[in-house]
Amino acid sequence: MHIVADQNIPALSSLLADAGCLSLYADRCPPDDLLTDAEALLVRSVTCVDEALLAKAPQLKFVATATIGTEHLDLDALAARNITVASAPGGNADSVGEYVLTAVLALFQRRQQLAALADMEVAIVGAGNTGRATGRRLQALGLNVHYYDPPLLESNSQLPLDLHDHWQRVLNADIISCHVPLIKDGAHPTHHLFDIEALQSLHAEQVLINASRGAVVDNRALTDVCAQGDCPSLILDVWEGEPQISTQLLDVAAIATPHIAGHSAEGKVGGAIIVARALHDFLQLPFDGSIDDVLPACPWPNYDANRLQTLDDLTALALHRYNIWHDDALMREHGTTAAGFDQLRKGYRKDNPRRQFNNQRIACHNRQQVEQFSQLGFSVLGSVR
Repeated sequence: MHIVADQNIPALSSLLADAGCLSLYADRCPPDDLLTDAEALLVRSVTCVDEALLAKAPQLKFVATATIGTEHLDLDALAARNITVASAPGGNADSVGEYVLTAVLALFQRRQQLAALADMEVAIVGAGNTGRATGRRLQALGLNVHYYDPPLLESNSQLPLDLHDHWQRVLNADIISCHVPLIKDGAHPTHHLFDIEALQSLHAEQVLINASRGAVVDNRALTDVCAQGDCPSLILDVWEGEPQISTQLLDVAAIATPHIAGHSAEGKVGGAIIVARALHDFLQLPFDGSIDDVLPACPWPNYDANRLQTLDDLTALALHRYNIWHDDALMREHGTTAAGFDQLRKGYRKDNPRRQFNNQRIACHNRQQVEQFSQLGFSVLGSVR
């Protein structure tokens, strides 16, 4: 099988060694000469698989995206061609959860308000894998977390969550974090879910986080609201119109990054493993690839939980393991142009990959420490019966 894949999906040469001949492409769209005889196509969110692309790929039988969302795939056109489609839900959920956790700690440390976090209410918009991964971590800080997800609520979900469909409850929360796919039609569209009316109801003491898709928040309306002077603190990893973003919005964001929340080494490899497994299933081949087969061991020394008794201590460790301010500085320096934004994503920490907190082992001494640090995503040493 001829497999064409985005070169920024890691480890495919080893994960697909027995699946066929692999060709990699570097730009947003694969070149025509590769599409001509491509039988499988593996993409990221930057590649739009539509009728125009499919017309150039007459042999295509399988398409997978190493991302959670599928809005860049024309599912109707793919179905009309009987092309099997796969995605990677949950592959980078922990990476996004750690991004939001670190961003919240970093922002409130800079505000000198870490102590205030314990009394705050968090609305997680979208209770899928990524939303729940984020909620678990913020709940471990002592925040009151609830989840807004009308479609999940209608499905009679039995998830043990504070799950609701009260939009005003979202708008009243101290921290709002978006984790939904981009949906333009249907009963529950998310395109411009945060429109001018919703944004005008927010105020400067709140925090709005978007680590899902840029157009979930109306960026033009958000820019206008911020210009009026009562804008919430903004943590933005995704931007409407990527890779060309609003520099006005960049200027007012408290923390800004170039769509890399899910780009830990584990997050990227996790997505690659999911699509590789899906392709093997399509070909009816066995697959036993794992993250441990691809990534080197992380040399971080063990840490004692007794050294992490305050939020200041935890913030220092989180920022030591993931310096989000470095990503913010690079975004402000290079992300103002489409080429710069794309390069930040493509070359993200290639020389020093961002590793997840599960590589950090925490020695715990009581049940409370075991529960808290496990919920935060760390590896726990020691157990309490």
